Amino acid sequence: MTTEKYDAIVVGGGISGILSALVLTKERKNVLLLEKTNVIGGNCRTYNVDGFQVDTGPHAITWLIKGPLVDLMDKYFDIIPKFADHGNYYVRDKGKLLKFPYTLQALAQFNVFTKTDRLNMARALIDASKIQTKDNNGLDISVYEYLKKYELSKNAFMFIDTISYFLSGSSMKETPVWRILSGGGTTNELSSGLKKKISGVVGILANKHESHQGYPIGGIKSIANAAIASIPDKMVEIKLEKEVTVIEKKGKMFTVSTADENYTSEMVVYCAEVVNLPTILKNKLPVAYTDKLLTLKKSVHALTLWLGLKQRIKELDYLGSEVWFAKETPYWAMPTSNYDSNLAPKDMQLIGFGSRILEGETVEEHKKILLRTIKKAIPGIEKEIVMEHVQVTIPDKASITIGAKFPGPKTPIQGLYVAGTDVDPRSMGITRAAYSVVEMLKHMKKEKIL
Repeated sequence: MTTEKYDAIVVGGGISGILSALVLTKERKNVLLLEKTNVIGGNCRTYNVDGFQVDTGPHAITWLIKGPLVDLMDKYFDIIPKFADHGNYYVRDKGKLLKFPYTLQALAQFNVFTKTDRLNMARALIDASKIQTKDNNGLDISVYEYLKKYELSKNAFMFIDTISYFLSGSSMKETPVWRILSGGGTTNELSSGLKKKISGVVGILANKHESHQGYPIGGIKSIANAAIASIPDKMVEIKLEKEVTVIEKKGKMFTVSTADENYTSEMVVYCAEVVNLPTILKNKLPVAYTDKLLTLKKSVHALTLWLGLKQRIKELDYLGSEVWFAKETPYWAMPTSNYDSNLAPKDMQLIGFGSRILEGETVEEHKKILLRTIKKAIPGIEKEIVMEHVQVTIPDKASITIGAKFPGPKTPIQGLYVAGTDVDPRSMGITRAAYSVVEMLKHMKKEKIL
């Protein structure tokens, strides 16, 4: 078994690992990136299916004006991906697309709900603006617990449950109120701006113009490709199908082991599932830290059904995303080829429908239910389908639940850092991963490692 030495070792080749490798190489570190599968990119990949370029799940990139991904792109990317404006969020109801009610005034006219539901929802939002947010006081309860006293209908609760899953990865009975109100921020961010944000039904949707959400031209892979292309020559070595089994620190040096090789470095960035760190790390972690990791819950498995259509249909002729929350299975859908026609064969259309797999459901069972739901929501779509492709993913490595304590990038072991969507709770997906890398950099620079 050979041993090779590097300035830094990154464990995990998803977008967190790619961004970590990029920033470290730009800081003149010689980096080894180890990925257990045969491909890097994780959920930040786009690939060909019968001439259609499908992303790994539907994605809308948030905080493209003053966000962490923009910060990293400005400082470290040589190639900047191009983004199209995301457009509006819609709710599909009875064959029509209705703009999401961003304000209380819009909510009052949103006839998807009864007048009583609209009044009670507005009252709940106004009451929430009066809650003291310091130290999570009053807001670290479930959305359901907070709302049940307002006597909402089953239909309204179905909508709220759907939004909770898409924003947090958990049901309304597990999602904390602060997550919905901040729309992907934190309770600390709520304290200064809650009353402004409360004018929207859901913060991340109500603040879509402030956060500037977009979709990358060329598909989601263009972000990972731009990051990889920006890594300086000969500064990173990427090894695939290398699952890390042991990490051990002796003195100042870490040894990172796979089945057939050992690698050494004074710095390790662990971008795999953080809950597995105590199992892989031979050094003992403080109980307080491991207890924190035990509060994290893995996000639900998501099924994305990509449909290729033989032509662009009027029901999907928009820029943005739509939510269906009525009978059978809720979905979040995005017609990606509307942003970039090159993602589909000439004159055809590509749309991804994302939904959660319920406990006890098989993939095939859920696909049938989802396809039946789509046909009900968009009558006649079955006549246009020329391609079907199913993906099963975990959108974020940890969901936002009551009492969840995300560890942050610095571990109790000097020189060992963590990054990823189970490290920082802000936003979702790629943006959340970027937040963790930005915070990791702050710690490294504070400790004068960089």
